[in-house]
Amino acid sequence: MRLVAPTAFKGTMSPLEAARHLALPGDRLLPLSDGGDGFLECLRYALGGQFQECIASDPFGRMRTVQILELPDGTVAVESAKVIGLAGLDHLDPFRASSRGLGELLATLQSSRRLWIGLGGTATMDGGKDWPTIKLSQAIVFCDVRTDLDKAAEMFGPQKGAKPDEIPVLRDRLMAVGLPTGPFTGAAGGLGAKLLALGAKLVAGADEFLEVVGFDDHCRDCDAVVTGEGCLDKSTLEGKLPSVVSRRARQLGLKVIGRFGSKGEGWETAAQSFDGVVFGVEPKVRVQY
Repeated sequence: MRLVAPTAFKGTMSPLEAARHLALPGDRLLPLSDGGDGFLECLRYALGGQFQECIASDPFGRMRTVQILELPDGTVAVESAKVIGLAGLDHLDPFRASSRGLGELLATLQSSRRLWIGLGGTATMDGGKDWPTIKLSQAIVFCDVRTDLDKAAEMFGPQKGAKPDEIPVLRDRLMAVGLPTGPFTGAAGGLGAKLLALGAKLVAGADEFLEVVGFDDHCRDCDAVVTGEGCLDKSTLEGKLPSVVSRRARQLGLKVIGRFGSKGEGWETAAQSFDGVVFGVEPKVRVQY
């Protein structure tokens, strides 16, 4: 039996869609998220729970209906990409885009006994400077990247619409907010730093997600794991979910197949983390290993 455990193929398939697409008869499915796109979908698939609808403002102040997830044990989960994400926007502007909508939503949830926040895939680069005053000491933040605050503009500014000559300006503006630095603080345009300042605990999203969904238990009776995402490149080795899955599965003595939509710079080195690699998303591919 194989465990099919991919994350999102950005712009193509959600984690659950990818798992269903890549599965063969008899496979076990476990869609995964590192805190970015698909965070709530994957939690509900693995742990159950009920979606609830809330009203929040998007990066440009337009009100929208968003989902949060209440898990069976009472934990409330929020996905930042559903509130201030890139998806559905008709334009990008990192100087105008605001994360305030996420801060306001979290303010309504700060009395929750336990709060999980998926951080990634946002359109903002403001460090949460317009957030209301809240306390989030009960929150665990699943960060999709380890990037420090001072590297956030350089690393993620372009995908949020910044031009090359605007990157230094964005960096200076972000650092002027006066937030703490360190691993994960640059996640979601500096929101990792904001949440840390509010008392939340920042964790590596991929590793933490595998723990909370019981990845090792799902691997029982399996002889191989299929994982993957949109692109295999040098960044795959920097804590991205497929590399974390591969490491964990190999520790359990399982073979690991990587399925990727495309390949980028450094893919040859990254491919060595897997026992086999397939490019393209044709569903009915059986790999020898």
